[in-house]
Amino acid sequence: MRLPRVVSTSASGLLLVASLVSPSKANTKQTPTVKSPDGQVVVLLGLEEGIPHWSLSYRSTVLLDEGRLGIEPTDSPLVSLHTVELVQHSNQETVATLWGKTDHYNNNFNQVTWTLEELLGKRRKLNVVFRVYNDGVAVRYEFPQDGNWPERIPLTTDLTEFRFAHDSTAWSYNGEHSPVGPQSLSRFHERESVAPPLTIQRNSQTYMAILEAAVFEQAPFRLVPDRSRPLTFRAEFDRSNLKPGGVTSWRVVLLGDHPGDLLVAPLIYCLNPPCRITETDWIEPGLALWDWRVWGARTPDGFTYGLDMASWRRLINFASQSRVRYVLLDANWYGPEFDPQSDPRTSRDHLVIQPDSRKPEVIRKPAPADWQDPVDIPSLIRYAKQHHVGVILYINDVARHNFPFEETLELYHEWGAAGIKYGFMKSKGQQKVLDTREIVELCAKHQLLCDFHDGPIGPSGDERTFPNFLAREFCHAQSDAMRSFGPTDFCKTVFVNMLAGPLDMNNGLFSLTDAQFDRPRIFTEVKSTVVAETARVLITYSGLAILPDAPEAYQEKADLFDFIRRLPMTWDETHILSGEIGSHIATARRSGTTWYVGTVTNEQARTLPIALDFLLPNKNYTATLYEDAADTHYESNREAYRVHKRSVTAQDVMQIHLARGGGHCMLLELR
Repeated sequence: MRLPRVVSTSASGLLLVASLVSPSKANTKQTPTVKSPDGQVVVLLGLEEGIPHWSLSYRSTVLLDEGRLGIEPTDSPLVSLHTVELVQHSNQETVATLWGKTDHYNNNFNQVTWTLEELLGKRRKLNVVFRVYNDGVAVRYEFPQDGNWPERIPLTTDLTEFRFAHDSTAWSYNGEHSPVGPQSLSRFHERESVAPPLTIQRNSQTYMAILEAAVFEQAPFRLVPDRSRPLTFRAEFDRSNLKPGGVTSWRVVLLGDHPGDLLVAPLIYCLNPPCRITETDWIEPGLALWDWRVWGARTPDGFTYGLDMASWRRLINFASQSRVRYVLLDANWYGPEFDPQSDPRTSRDHLVIQPDSRKPEVIRKPAPADWQDPVDIPSLIRYAKQHHVGVILYINDVARHNFPFEETLELYHEWGAAGIKYGFMKSKGQQKVLDTREIVELCAKHQLLCDFHDGPIGPSGDERTFPNFLAREFCHAQSDAMRSFGPTDFCKTVFVNMLAGPLDMNNGLFSLTDAQFDRPRIFTEVKSTVVAETARVLITYSGLAILPDAPEAYQEKADLFDFIRRLPMTWDETHILSGEIGSHIATARRSGTTWYVGTVTNEQARTLPIALDFLLPNKNYTATLYEDAADTHYESNREAYRVHKRSVTAQDVMQIHLARGGGHCMLLELR
């Protein structure tokens, strides 16, 4: 018999069609091969007895053994599949970014679209699409318009398998906790399910990660062990309904020689659709001061910060002086956040107090008769605009369900607000994805930035499509949930959670010695050093770095805060100079001709060689070095540091010392 046609297409649109002769019967095993542009990543596809499968090799080593492919409607599995067509496509393009780790990505890949059809029954068609990059592989499923699908396609069964060829060390996403691991894959195989990203160290020269890109319609997937086969995991998701023409998210395997390679790979971003916002001039990444953790701080001049106009003006004044772009007003500015009567369209006409500093709950308290400074958000935003500072407003699910949401966003735009921080979305599965997309699109319509907290859907490169989506708490944000994370936790999170996209992690606390004693929103001590806190702001990829401390804390260490306040939060270039999961990371980011370098370690002190060969050759730079002091310690002497300058060139190798739990920063300016 004759195999179905194979169609090849280049990015220029040229089609090459070939018909191949099969020497044997209909269920003959077919083995199309898809390789990366550099030939180092190889995907083998096959079809046996109507079941499609795949395997993956990297640098001539099999990483994933032959595993199933496919996705099935509820109670109606696809049967007796055969190949209709294989369409091959090569892509080479440069994708510009509005903001991010780099000003552009090279979106180079080889693709195959494999059309399968049932030989019997409904003769439904399914497209299996593979894209193979130099640094990874992505697969998704498409439901063709002409594929004999009903108007509503209920999906519950994802057959995609990841059959690891070798037991390896791994770490996985763990919600608002430190990532799980290091554990062997065989230990993960004993769990009920594993939440991606799943980062894997195959050996000292091979790292990989399993995660998801372009989550727009379907519920996010998780990895479920197949108890009948060792080291085999299947993608699984909550019930989702698609329509003909619909597509799933991409199931992605990132590959690299070092863990840092995974952090700079272009796949997750490039797998998303291009920007859908026509006018983007209003979208600006940046730093933000924040009232939430500052609440209760007492200053040398006798002022005590609260959730009130005087405190917010003080934050705005410092933001303006420091050129910090935003001030975030968190929960309770319009009333207790979980009270269904709290109207997000009104300013607060009552006091909000926290009866017990050990508990997060707040209550209303009538304003005193002589209250001189009632909350007036429109006037506060006008004041901020006069000082060239944007105001971001908190809102949550309770307010969205009890008051007209788009009307509220339209009002915020009229007030001049810069964006929203959205909290505590209660929906789950596909509905949570759809709710998130609706909110982000409505915010784009009304020119509002977005930051999502409290168990949001994970980033999936969607900042390409909606660049107003600057960050989300896809991690344990510092001091949230009445807990603080430590140095090892940070060094794991950046290599696991941050693979998915921009995080809101709330690094940058300078009051490390005593903040937990006088601030009701800092429940436990933060074990870090001030230089590590400074470096973490740079290292954490985000379009919105929310700073948790009071202006006076930053003024007290103005020479150190100078590094933070200069961070543009959008970059022309990013390199991971050194790093091991859970151990340390050194990140260099460039804006214009200036480089910013941040390094942190876990609870172990270490000295690292950092080569400056990323600088322009034959040029001189002034390096401002921000270092832990000789006696700095993340538990006992957290706020000791020193700042000094020296001249450097691209030939220099810096020997940087990191205290236990500490950090190091470099500002490298071209002379």
